[in-house]
Amino acid sequence: QHPCSVVPNRGSIMARLFLAVAMVSLLCLPGLAQPAPAPADSTEQDDDSTQPAEKEATTAPKPSKEELAKQALSRATEAHKEALKHADDAIKKLKAFVHLLDDHADAKTAASGLEESAQKGVEKSAEDAESTFQSRLRTLAKSGSGGGSKEVVAAAKKANRAAKDVEHSAGDDKAKAMRKQRNQIQKATKEEAHTLAREAREGAHAAVKAAHTLERAQRHAGVKEDIYERALDRNERIGEGMEDQAQDLQDKAEDKIERYFGTVEGRAEPLEDDVREESAKHFAGERRAVRGEKKQAGEEAQKVRAAAKKAAADAKAEAKAAKAKEASA
Repeated sequence: QHPCSVVPNRGSIMARLFLAVAMVSLLCLPGLAQPAPAPADSTEQDDDSTQPAEKEATTAPKPSKEELAKQALSRATEAHKEALKHADDAIKKLKAFVHLLDDHADAKTAASGLEESAQKGVEKSAEDAESTFQSRLRTLAKSGSGGGSKEVVAAAKKANRAAKDVEHSAGDDKAKAMRKQRNQIQKATKEEAHTLAREAREGAHAAVKAAHTLERAQRHAGVKEDIYERALDRNERIGEGMEDQAQDLQDKAEDKIERYFGTVEGRAEPLEDDVREESAKHFAGERRAVRGEKKQAGEEAQKVRAAAKKAAADAKAEAKAAKAKEASA
């Protein structure tokens, strides 16, 4: 999968991005071979058994300036070869990354994948918000049983706030999650392009530096001037050409990233609008449910108050009649 691709039902967007990045990173360079350990100085045991054992140090002849220059030339030649290989491998990794940018999912599929991933991200909070709303709605339905109008009003306010939370979770939060994921993927893809381009430029610069070291070693080793000057000129052109190539590839990668994610954004924004519109419709339905339960709870409370008032009046009348009866007796 490409780092820019977003395919539904295949895990998180970022997981697929970093998987693709890891695939590119597998083109790692082999480490430089470590020199073999120098052999230990040879020792020689004295054959005379009557004498104590003594180690006889072997003294190597001191190398001449000419030999030292040849050794330095050999090292410089190998270092330049390794620097060129390192730079070439870095360019290949950057090329592979740019090629992967052409292998992304189409923008419509990517936008749908963002919506699906965002839905999974807000699913738990949306479920919790809906559960809270239903609980508040049930509380509202029972609030009139005590006969208090204040309790009904307070319960209705809580239910409306819960309905608004549902709208945010299913609408704004989901749309924001879509934008956030899109921006995160675009940023991570750009950063990967910058990193690979920087490594390629640094590798090319190191190759040019190694070419100058090689030129000095050739000069000290007695190589003809026209030979090492031509070699330096050629090696400089190669290294500087690699630096230019790395910059061109970075520019190409950035242009592809901008164009692709611009297209994805154009496809995703209508989906975000649809998410908000659908959420607003759901919110309107929940508000109607709150109004209906509030009305019923209010009517129930009114009935409870009326019944309580009638019961009180009946009790008062009965008490009055009983008192009158006692007075006439």
